[in-house]
Amino acid sequence: MDKQYDFCIRGAGLAGISLALELSKTNASICVTDPNGVAGGASGTPIGLANPATGRFASKSWEAELCLAALQNNLEFIQEKTPVRFYEASGILRPATDKKIARRMRENFESTYWPNNSIEWMQETEIKAFHPGIQCIGGGVWVKSGLTVDIPTYLNSSADWLKANGVNFSFEKNPAVTASITVTTSGVWSKNSEIWSSLPLIPVKGQTLLMQSPDPLSFDHAVSALGYIGSLSSNRFVVGSTYEHEFEHEQIDKEGKEYLLARSSRILPDLISRSSIISQWSGIRSSTPDRMPILGQHPEEKDHYIFAGLGSKGLLYSAYCAQLLSDYIIEESELPREILLRRFIK
Repeated sequence: MDKQYDFCIRGAGLAGISLALELSKTNASICVTDPNGVAGGASGTPIGLANPATGRFASKSWEAELCLAALQNNLEFIQEKTPVRFYEASGILRPATDKKIARRMRENFESTYWPNNSIEWMQETEIKAFHPGIQCIGGGVWVKSGLTVDIPTYLNSSADWLKANGVNFSFEKNPAVTASITVTTSGVWSKNSEIWSSLPLIPVKGQTLLMQSPDPLSFDHAVSALGYIGSLSSNRFVVGSTYEHEFEHEQIDKEGKEYLLARSSRILPDLISRSSIISQWSGIRSSTPDRMPILGQHPEEKDHYIFAGLGSKGLLYSAYCAQLLSDYIIEESELPREILLRRFIK
């Protein structure tokens, strides 16, 4: 590790691996470091959804089309390098759970431009016919453009390709790496760096359950309501996620399991009652006061950059934000004000 690199990326989750993929297009020398390995932190959640219609009322996320296009390009590029299928353009069904939510969801749907009919409104009867056994009140939306991704496999497959194409990785605790530019991409743990200690990164604990149905699943789309249910298997699926702003430890716990079972049972009661728990997972993701990522150059340490705060939309935002940061560093292009570091650090 005594080599001088052009870039050192500190973090091998969604942010770090996505940025390494972008920077690798420039023929720069790159080293990615992470003591927890690839997808060892919050990006290790077993299944994630790229959902452009987010929140309780299915509001359109920031730069939804650009984010989805960038992510899908990365997924397709890496998928070509491995026989292991790690994503599907599954679509995401978003049933409302009460009449107020249904009304607000429909207002958002009707007042928002969705290109190419990427989202459709469905009446309650249509949703129940589309997905027998699902609980729904008042209708909901069918997000045709939504993606289901096995994030750890995606990131590890990306890392394998990066290694084969000259990118070095170090999983030591304190690697001695010398680089012209250092980009910190380690989520909420970015605050452990003295120069980033003032960042307003908010830790949020998320837990998921990996479950198994005794019979093949009768649906191949994802469901997002009171959490999410996603699968790339015939009879295994993931239930997630908790949003714990106050927690005493980072490990899985009984309370998280019971919370996930209770909420998912309200949407698909028959499936949950017949299925067994295989494993449970937990991780700490970083949110921000305005729930938008933080990207930019340190105001004093000019060779240090930050890429953090992806929050619950990390999968959706990761590839597009990596493109923006790569262009910002190399071509000195402007970053969108919504994600710019200086909104928090002057």
